[in-house]
Amino acid sequence: MALQARRFHGNPLLQPDYNFRDVPYASRDLSGSTLSVVTERQHLVDSIAELTLLCNEATRRGKKRPGLASPTAKKTTKPLSIEYIFDRIDTDDPLWGLMVRTDTPVSLKGRASNLKSSPHWKRGMLQGFITMTTFTNWQSSFRFDSLHEMAFGQDDDALEEQMKDGLRKYDEDGSLAEDLEACVKGGNPHVEGIVYPRIAEVALFGG
Repeated sequence: MALQARRFHGNPLLQPDYNFRDVPYASRDLSGSTLSVVTERQHLVDSIAELTLLCNEATRRGKKRPGLASPTAKKTTKPLSIEYIFDRIDTDDPLWGLMVRTDTPVSLKGRASNLKSSPHWKRGMLQGFITMTTFTNWQSSFRFDSLHEMAFGQDDDALEEQMKDGLRKYDEDGSLAEDLEACVKGGNPHVEGIVYPRIAEVALFGG
């Protein structure tokens, strides 16, 4: 019998009362939006449907922007699956994050507007999010090494060209990797994992 992932029954996901195709772009200075710090895990659990739908909409819009996606990138309708989002929110400890939501009426392109001109606008529409935790790995042989031949082994052609053209910054001399490797760490790779309390890990990101 093939093994299949299975999730136990829980509370129904809270569904947003707006369509993500109507969510306006956030401006670079976040004018017209609010930035809030999220420290309660339940707040993120209650937002799982929004997080997933936002990622799907960001992918849809990205495909319509020429030159944004790498031609060799894998195609998917869900860049962050709801299962992965749920697992990270459920297991990451500690867990904190940021959310960007609409606050004053703007057009779909993020320009100042009013409710008459933007009838689908609502306060509190999710425009972006990020969650963070402490970096953890479950391999006793893991090490930071920017000079290893496989450090960039998964790069596609577009990323390689960016590196050759100097558009992509990377740890050329390995000094950053050395500093990361020297950071304090502890734990059992077979239990809680090896935790690096001074290194933050971006767990989830969307917008």
